[in-house]
Amino acid sequence: MTLRVAVLILAFSGLGIGASFAGEKIWVGLYLAENEPPPPGLVLAPEGLHHQLREVFGFRHYVLIQAQEVELRNEWEQWFVPRTDFFIRVVPLHRQEDGTRLIDYEIYKDGFIVAKGKYEPREGTPLFINGPDYHHGRLILVLDRR
Repeated sequence: MTLRVAVLILAFSGLGIGASFAGEKIWVGLYLAENEPPPPGLVLAPEGLHHQLREVFGFRHYVLIQAQEVELRNEWEQWFVPRTDFFIRVVPLHRQEDGTRLIDYEIYKDGFIVAKGKYEPREGTPLFINGPDYHHGRLILVLDRR
């Protein structure tokens, strides 16, 4: 009987640990923003994100080029390399005393750092990073808490 109780306690405490890791990811996506309608069959930004992107950048269409999830509980650098000439380095920092987590990021273009900063992933507050012009549009990086 005590063994069963111990197993149940461990199982439920394990669920608590798993729940504490919920939201321990950020999604990194690279979009091509253009005014010309894209060909059919491409993945477009979801409606809510599309509205936010359009408010900030003004383009009519946002086509997803590539996306990746980054684990925040792993405190080592991770790279998102959608193109060989344009990529981002993401480093989750230690959790602060108040429970917040910051992420260091560096954006590289042609092998050189062109921007760097910190981002605090919070629900409903994606980070938009204006990238270089590309063809008749612009590349835009989006970091969003998952």
